[in-house]
Parts: sequence; C-alpha cells; structure tokens
Amino acid sequence: MQKIIYSFFSTFLLIIILSIIYLSTFGLETSKFNNIVINGIKKKDPNISLSLNKIKIKFDIKKIQIYLSTAEPQITYQNIKIPIKEINLYTKIISILKSKNEINRAIVSLENFNIGDLQKLAIRVKPSNFKNYLLNNLSEGMIKKILIDVKLGENLNIDDYKISGSVKQLNIKIPGDLPAEDVSFNFISDKNLTLINSLKANYQSILISDGS
Repeated sequence: MQKIIYSFFSTFLLIIILSIIYLSTFGLETSKFNNIVINGIKKKDPNISLSLNKIKIKFDIKKIQIYLSTAEPQITYQNIKIPIKEINLYTKIISILKSKNEINRAIVSLENFNIGDLQKLAIRVKPSNFKNYLLNNLSEGMIKKILIDVKLGENLNIDDYKISGSVKQLNIKIPGDLPAEDVSFNFISDKNLTLINSLKANYQSILISDGS
C-alpha cells in the first residue's frame, strides 16, 4: 500500500514539475483569452484598436506567477500604429479560470518607434512639462527598444512603473535652444530616478561619446 501511495505522489509531483517546465519554456497556446486581454486594455482606453494572435499561457518561475503572453499584436491608437513586439500580462490563476479581467502587472516591449509618431500620440495626452518638451525640443530619431514594466492596482490604475530602452539619432534642443544632433543613449527610469548612459552626440561640432 505504501508503495502505491509513494508511486502515486511521485507521479503526481513529476507531472507538476514537467508542466511547470513546459509552461515556463514553451507555454500553452490558446485563443480563449484573447477577449480578456482586449477588454482589459480597452477598459483602460477605448480609443485603442487591438488585434491579437494566439495567446500563450506561461509560468514565470522567478515571480511564481502565471502570465498571458502574445507576440507582435496589431495595435493602433487613433490611426497611429504602435510597434509593440510583445505583451505579457500577469494575473492570478483563479482569475484565468473565472475569465475575469484582473491584471496586476503588464510588461510591454516595443521596437523601432519613430519620434514623429510618439509626438503625435503626445498631442492627445494631458498637458505636462514632458509633453511640451517632447513636442517642442525633439525632432528626427527613433526609439530602438523600450521595455515598460507596470504594476497595476484597482481599475488598472498604475501603482508603480519601470521603463528602460535605447534611443538612436535623435535631434534635440537643450536648455538655451542649443541644438545637439545624432543623440543616442540608453536609459532606465522609475518614479524616483532617471539614469542615462552610453550617451553619444554631436554638440556644436563637439563629438561626445560614452557619456552619462
């Protein structure tokens, strides 16, 4: 009897381990949760037009949490295409089983986002110093990569965030309306601090490299 019980629990444990490995490596592909993701995003902003490929249910071993992942979704915000590479939405297992829109974390990666398109989006947001600077002091250039990690509370309100990425060949006006050209840098930012490194630029014929 003990051997039967031991064999049963050993098999059960092996199935769980193999399932975790499979979900963390490959994921379970399905289209069942497309509406959950679409409704969750549109709940935050109904102006977003969204089309998804199949979603993968995956397991994050480090965070010990289930998340929904989809690659290269077709997202348009007021006729502006947003070049999202991947969306990962973290939720509780019970929320998935009940088909509820309880998303507590979102990680979004973008690639090759033109500054001109970013400025068009900025026109539609509330006035701020950052918006004014973005519209009046930047031209040309591209955000090569950006990773946005957002923790969400009730009604999908942002509780915390962390953003990192790289910018290439940006033309920018620094204080005093002095132009700097071909500006490239890496950055990381949260609610408390923004750091810039690997800074390269051409400032009044002075070449800057590896600045921070």
